[in-house]
Amino acid sequence: MPRDVVVLFSQEDGKRLIRKHCRRIGIEVADLRRLVEEVVDKSSMQRRAGLWQAFDEVLDNSTATEK
Repeated sequence: MPRDVVVLFSQEDGKRLIRKHCRRIGIEVADLRRLVEEVVDKSSMQRRAGLWQAFDEVLDNSTATEK
């Protein structure tokens, strides 16, 4: 992530928490990180229009690699 805006990604306790919850819901940590990056990158109102499309792309790639 270019900017560790989300403190959980930069602290060991946070990383453990993220891994635990990602395992529980069945998503890769890398995919969650990419989703968070999309939110950060599109944080302004002008760029938010492409957020759901970006989420779909990340999640589609995630499910494609699981098969």
